[in-house]
Amino acid sequence: MGKINSRNKGASFERDCVKRINGFAEEHALGFTCKRNLDQYQTADLCDIQIPGHSIECKAYKSGWWYATAWWDQVCAACGDNVPILIYKFNNKAIRVCLPLYAINENLPRDNSRTAVITLDEWFALLKGYFDARQEAA
Repeated sequence: MGKINSRNKGASFERDCVKRINGFAEEHALGFTCKRNLDQYQTADLCDIQIPGHSIECKAYKSGWWYATAWWDQVCAACGDNVPILIYKFNNKAIRVCLPLYAINENLPRDNSRTAVITLDEWFALLKGYFDARQEAA
C-alpha cells in the first residue's frame, strides 16, 4: 500500500465536515452555508471553515485519542472574535469537537483556554440553540 498524503486526507476531512455542517444547517433552516477556506494554504492564521460566529479548524490523523495543543492554538489564533471550534478525528474513532466552555454556558467567562470535548451531534445541538437564540433576539 502507498503512503497516505496527509494534505489530501486533511482536505477530504474538511470537505466531509462542510457537507455535514451544511446538511445540518439546511435541515434546521439555520440560514447559512459554508465552504472550505482555500486561502488557508497560502495565508497564516486562517481557519478551515467559517460559519456565523464560529471559526472551525479540522484535523484528521491516523492514530491518537486526544487533540494536540497546537491544533487548539491554531484555531484560537485564527478565530478573532468568533468562537473557536476544533473538529478532529482519528482513524476508526468518532469525530470529536473541542470548544470553549463559554460556548456551552454563556454565563462562563470568555476564556478560550477552558475547553470541553464533545461529540459532533452534541455540538450540532448546541449550534442549533445558538442560532435559535440569535433568531429570537432579532
